[in-house]
Amino acid sequence: MNSAKLNDWMQVVGIFALVASLVFVGLQIKQAQEIAESETYLERAAISVEFSAMRASSPQFTSAIAKIYAGRTEDLTVQEQVTLEYFFGGQMTIYENLHYQYLSGYLAEEHWQKDLAEMRCELSLPYYREVVKYLEFRTTFQAIIDEILAEVRVNPSNCWE
Repeated sequence: MNSAKLNDWMQVVGIFALVASLVFVGLQIKQAQEIAESETYLERAAISVEFSAMRASSPQFTSAIAKIYAGRTEDLTVQEQVTLEYFFGGQMTIYENLHYQYLSGYLAEEHWQKDLAEMRCELSLPYYREVVKYLEFRTTFQAIIDEILAEVRVNPSNCWE
């Protein structure tokens, strides 16, 4: 076999090796994306369980939220107001993080839409609309909050009725 033919075969083998390595890198990237999505959902579940446990174990929270659902915000004690403000600030921070995860491709559209629906319900409560005015968020997330606030002002539905 002459050296020109050997050189041609070496180039063909090199091209196949390059293509194979690119396919392998692509598969690794896909696997890393799937792992990241899995971790996002695991963290989302852990936070949800933690927040639910906190709400259930807090007499101030359960008393305050009962008064809000009954439309008796004027009966809230200072301690209940502080509890609600901390809770709602934490809840909105979680939503902001989920929005970031969604924009980054780690949270599915269907889950983000569920989170948006939950935010709409919470922001339909006048008390929470007042509290959210004092919170600060990234510009992209603030635009979503502003859109929801405008929507609930025009269509003030209460999700808990």
